[in-house]
Amino acid sequence: MTSTSTQSNAINLGPREQRKRRLMGIVALTVGVGLAFGLVVLGAPRPARLAVFFPIWMAGLGLFQARERTCIALAARGMCNMDDGERRIADEKLAAKLRTKARQINRRALITAFIITLVTLVFPG
Repeated sequence: MTSTSTQSNAINLGPREQRKRRLMGIVALTVGVGLAFGLVVLGAPRPARLAVFFPIWMAGLGLFQARERTCIALAARGMCNMDDGERRIADEKLAAKLRTKARQINRRALITAFIITLVTLVFPG
Protein backbone atom coordinates (compact mmCIF):
# COMPACT_ATOMS: atom_id res chain seq x y z
CA MET A 1 0.00 0.00 0.00
CA THR A 2 1.43 3.36 -0.95
CA SER A 3 1.19 6.56 1.01
CA THR A 4 -1.45 9.03 -0.09
CA SER A 5 -1.48 12.80 0.23
CA THR A 6 -5.04 13.28 1.46
CA GLN A 7 -7.11 11.58 4.09
CA SER A 8 -9.90 10.86 1.60
CA ASN A 9 -7.47 8.76 -0.43
CA ALA A 10 -6.32 6.82 2.63
CA ILE A 11 -7.98 3.41 2.32
CA ASN A 12 -7.41 0.00 3.86
CA LEU A 13 -10.08 -2.14 2.15
CA GLY A 14 -10.13 -3.79 -1.25
CA PRO A 15 -13.32 -4.27 -3.32
CA ARG A 16 -14.22 -7.68 -1.86
CA GLU A 17 -13.83 -6.41 1.71
CA GLN A 18 -15.94 -3.37 0.82
CA ARG A 19 -18.72 -5.68 -0.43
CA LYS A 20 -18.64 -7.61 2.87
CA ARG A 21 -19.14 -4.43 4.86
CA ARG A 22 -21.83 -3.16 2.49
CA LEU A 23 -23.74 -6.44 2.86
CA MET A 24 -23.40 -6.30 6.65
CA GLY A 25 -24.68 -2.72 6.55
CA ILE A 26 -27.68 -3.60 4.39
CA VAL A 27 -28.62 -6.57 6.58
CA ALA A 28 -28.28 -4.51 9.77
CA LEU A 29 -30.28 -1.66 8.22
CA THR A 30 -33.05 -4.07 7.25
CA VAL A 31 -33.13 -5.48 10.79
CA GLY A 32 -33.05 -2.01 12.35
CA VAL A 33 -35.79 -0.54 10.17
CA GLY A 34 -37.93 -3.66 10.60
CA LEU A 35 -37.45 -3.56 14.36
CA ALA A 36 -38.26 0.17 14.51
CA PHE A 37 -41.37 -0.28 12.39
CA GLY A 38 -42.56 -3.26 14.42
CA LEU A 39 -42.00 -1.57 17.76
CA VAL A 40 -43.79 1.61 16.69
CA VAL A 41 -46.74 -0.23 15.07
CA LEU A 42 -47.15 -2.47 18.11
CA GLY A 43 -47.04 0.56 20.40
CA ALA A 44 -44.07 -0.75 22.34
CA PRO A 45 -43.02 1.37 25.31
CA ARG A 46 -40.34 3.92 24.54
CA PRO A 47 -37.57 2.20 26.54
CA ALA A 48 -38.03 -0.93 24.38
CA ARG A 49 -37.49 1.19 21.26
CA LEU A 50 -33.94 1.91 22.37
CA ALA A 51 -33.15 -1.55 20.97
CA VAL A 52 -33.17 0.07 17.52
CA PHE A 53 -29.87 1.82 18.29
CA PHE A 54 -27.55 -1.20 17.94
CA PRO A 55 -28.63 -2.52 14.52
CA ILE A 56 -28.76 1.02 13.10
CA TRP A 57 -25.27 1.72 14.47
CA MET A 58 -24.02 -1.51 12.88
CA ALA A 59 -25.71 -0.52 9.60
CA GLY A 60 -23.99 2.84 9.69
CA LEU A 61 -20.64 1.23 10.40
CA GLY A 62 -20.98 -1.24 7.55
CA LEU A 63 -22.24 1.25 4.98
CA PHE A 64 -19.85 4.07 5.94
CA GLN A 65 -16.86 1.71 6.00
CA ALA A 66 -17.77 0.40 2.54
CA ARG A 67 -18.23 3.90 1.14
CA GLU A 68 -15.01 5.23 2.67
CA ARG A 69 -13.10 2.00 1.91
CA THR A 70 -11.82 2.00 5.46
CA CYS A 71 -12.30 -0.64 8.15
CA ILE A 72 -12.23 0.90 11.61
CA ALA A 73 -10.96 -2.29 13.29
CA LEU A 74 -8.11 -2.69 10.80
CA ALA A 75 -7.25 1.01 11.09
CA ALA A 76 -7.03 0.73 14.87
CA ARG A 77 -4.49 -2.08 14.47
CA GLY A 78 -2.54 -0.33 11.69
CA MET A 79 -3.54 -2.99 9.16
CA CYS A 80 -5.08 -3.17 5.70
CA ASN A 81 -6.85 -5.88 3.69
CA MET A 82 -6.77 -5.19 -0.02
CA ASP A 83 -8.39 -8.60 -0.72
CA ASP A 84 -5.10 -10.48 -0.31
CA GLY A 85 -5.19 -10.93 3.46
CA GLU A 86 -4.33 -8.60 6.31
CA ARG A 87 -1.03 -6.76 6.19
CA ARG A 88 0.63 -4.21 8.43
CA ILE A 89 0.72 -0.65 7.07
CA ALA A 90 4.38 0.38 6.94
CA ASP A 91 3.74 4.11 6.43
CA GLU A 92 2.97 5.61 9.86
CA LYS A 93 1.49 8.79 8.31
CA LEU A 94 -0.97 6.70 6.33
CA ALA A 95 -1.81 4.62 9.42
CA ALA A 96 -2.48 7.85 11.37
CA LYS A 97 -4.75 9.16 8.57
CA LEU A 98 -6.67 5.89 8.62
CA ARG A 99 -7.12 6.05 12.40
CA THR A 100 -8.49 9.59 12.09
CA LYS A 101 -10.80 8.52 9.27
CA ALA A 102 -11.95 5.51 11.33
CA ARG A 103 -12.90 7.77 14.25
CA GLN A 104 -14.93 9.94 11.86
CA ILE A 105 -16.72 6.88 10.46
CA ASN A 106 -17.60 5.64 13.94
CA ARG A 107 -18.77 9.11 14.98
CA ARG A 108 -21.05 9.39 11.91
CA ALA A 109 -22.48 5.91 12.56
CA LEU A 110 -23.17 6.77 16.22
CA ILE A 111 -24.82 10.08 15.32
CA THR A 112 -26.96 8.37 12.67
CA ALA A 113 -28.06 5.68 15.13
CA PHE A 114 -28.78 8.29 17.80
CA ILE A 115 -30.96 10.37 15.46
CA ILE A 116 -32.91 7.40 14.10
CA THR A 117 -33.42 6.06 17.61
CA LEU A 118 -34.75 9.47 18.69
CA VAL A 119 -37.18 9.44 15.76
CA THR A 120 -38.58 6.09 16.94
CA LEU A 121 -39.07 7.58 20.41
CA VAL A 122 -41.16 10.47 19.05
CA PHE A 123 -44.09 8.24 18.11
CA PRO A 124 -46.66 7.63 20.85
CA GLY A 125 -46.31 4.42 22.80
